[in-house]
Amino acid sequence: MYTKYYGFNEKPFTLTPNPRFIYLSKNHKEAFAHLLYGINNHYGFIELIGEVGTGKTTVLRTLLSQLGEETYRSALIFNPCLTGVELLRSINHEFGLNSVSEYANELLDDLNRFLLKENSRGITVVLVIDEAQNLLPEILEQLRLISNLETENDKLIQIVLAGQPELSLLLNLPRLRQLNQRIAVRYRLRPMSMDETRSYIHHRMVVGGETGGVSFSHSALKLIHLYSRGLPRLINNLCDRALLIGYGNEQRRITAAVVIKAIRELLNEPRSKRLSLLFAGSLCLAVSAVALTVGLDGFKFGTRTDTHRPVPTSSIVANNISSANSRISTAPPSSTAPVTANQPFLRLQQEIQSYDQNDTHLHAFNAIAASWSVPPIKQLNGQLTVPDMFSRYAAKRKLQVTTFTGTLDEAIHFNIPFLVVTRITGKYESYCIAVTEIRNNSVTVSTPLFGSTLLAKNDLNAIASGTFYLVWRNFGQIPHKIKQGAMRHEIAELQQLLKRAGTYDAAIDGIYSVATTRAVTDFQQSAGISRDDTVGELTLVALEKYYTTQKVPSISASGSIK
Repeated sequence: MYTKYYGFNEKPFTLTPNPRFIYLSKNHKEAFAHLLYGINNHYGFIELIGEVGTGKTTVLRTLLSQLGEETYRSALIFNPCLTGVELLRSINHEFGLNSVSEYANELLDDLNRFLLKENSRGITVVLVIDEAQNLLPEILEQLRLISNLETENDKLIQIVLAGQPELSLLLNLPRLRQLNQRIAVRYRLRPMSMDETRSYIHHRMVVGGETGGVSFSHSALKLIHLYSRGLPRLINNLCDRALLIGYGNEQRRITAAVVIKAIRELLNEPRSKRLSLLFAGSLCLAVSAVALTVGLDGFKFGTRTDTHRPVPTSSIVANNISSANSRISTAPPSSTAPVTANQPFLRLQQEIQSYDQNDTHLHAFNAIAASWSVPPIKQLNGQLTVPDMFSRYAAKRKLQVTTFTGTLDEAIHFNIPFLVVTRITGKYESYCIAVTEIRNNSVTVSTPLFGSTLLAKNDLNAIASGTFYLVWRNFGQIPHKIKQGAMRHEIAELQQLLKRAGTYDAAIDGIYSVATTRAVTDFQQSAGISRDDTVGELTLVALEKYYTTQKVPSISASGSIK
């Protein structure tokens, strides 16, 4: 849309990885050097950790492009949600082996013969696994067995595990200590500095064909770095939106005011005419305050004890703008005032919207699948919409998805894994995240947020829309609609559950009698469910915990749910 107006040959800030736009910051070059060092010295296992958007894929693409076929054989696995046999078969196929066996030992034999052949030719074999944080512990153990393929003097295969910070947490599990001890080279990608952010933007514009038709002001560049925290993906998002706004305003100079407007649009903040008039003044004060606080030598945000994830700087931007507005205007605060950092919604909105929505829903599904000990989704074709496609994939695993409308505490009270429909929207629907455990005032969620699977319950409550999807299994095949007087063996199962719940004490006869109906409504009242004489799905969900011979996952830690 804006490319012709600004004189670009193509959009310079797309999110799709393009080798022509690769920009290696100092941090990326160090990561690349570490990977190459570990591979060339045949250390066996190498770990690359980086937050979402830090450029792990860029480093991996650069690495693979530098591994010439005359001295290296490389394979990339980017869909690690596989079983052990499937992973082995995928690895063999990536190396060009015609392996069709269903048995792991035969696949390992094929791979071993290939590795020995390549080793005799002086070829280094490299296996790169991206998004390795999604690997199950037993699959990681399978990779350790692959690394056992070696000669007396050398490792036959070099394995690069690249993933988000939760990969480190996964590798620290006691059951994976043997694998963790074998990782000799580790590197953690860090965000870009202010100078690198400026160079990155200039580089992408030049590659896109920039001819002087557009420029960014110095304060705009500072604000872009402040908002993005030096993360390439966020930089691309913000610059693309700023150029679009500039095009709409027929501006060839992207100022900080344009960037602030772009930030507001990305964060979906409410608009206000009064605040719009204050943007120019508040911007000057905000940028000046930041400059005085942190200096102009890279925008380091002072010391912090959190070594895992920086505080989202969109909140810092919001605070500075809000503070500046309060100094400029004496008008009383209105309902359209900017969201500030003490409100978690803004912070979580930026974090969640930085993730691909399909990946988020896939991660949520596989987390719940793991709770129920059913197979994960191995290959996803198309969008994993919720609840439609989510329910279809669940049904294939004999699971059901039931809608519940209420509060977060009420959803938690069912004590089984569930999905939270958030108030944060993506490109085709609201983001959904899974809850698989609750412990005191924290919940375990998937996808992990801010590098951790733990989230304060109050924070989750701030983004919950009030709609939840409970994932359960109807072990007894009990119909959720039963007419008075019906007789079938599934009703006997229902009566057994109601008896264990303490609301039914008549005969187990498989008849939906008056006594059975009364027991159902009594149970519904005790469980806080709307009365439904014909049973209803929510009643069956609440009865899940009374299956004494079935393995039903519980989300409660000891004493968490009362």
